[in-house]
Amino acid sequence: MTSVLVAICGFSCVILSFTDSYKDKNGTICYGFATVHGFWIIDGSATLPQELSKKYKLRFIDFAHAFMSLLVFGAVVLFDRNTVNCFFPAPSAEALEVLTALPVGVGVFCSMLFATFPTTRNGIGFPVPGNK
Repeated sequence: MTSVLVAICGFSCVILSFTDSYKDKNGTICYGFATVHGFWIIDGSATLPQELSKKYKLRFIDFAHAFMSLLVFGAVVLFDRNTVNCFFPAPSAEALEVLTALPVGVGVFCSMLFATFPTTRNGIGFPVPGNK
């Protein structure tokens, strides 16, 4: 049961890395997904001009951010002792060392990459500064 919940939450971290938002001329915020063809608005309430939609296309950095988000989520899961006890009830001394050091290492590594290669996406729940 715990593994299913962790998998669903990890999947949501990955999927949310591909979301973006758009503020139309009326000030309405539209949320959607970046696709290979442009921007797909979830509720279909607005349409974007083709040239503006192209600015929202998927890029390599989106996949890198999705992977790093999954790594950070995994580090948070490994940092929680209750969750670790579900998966590893009696870890060996070596496994305990890895479970202690790995979340910190992943956090530092991904933080450096997030700072070096920031995303321009304003996903669901993030403030929208205006049109891009």
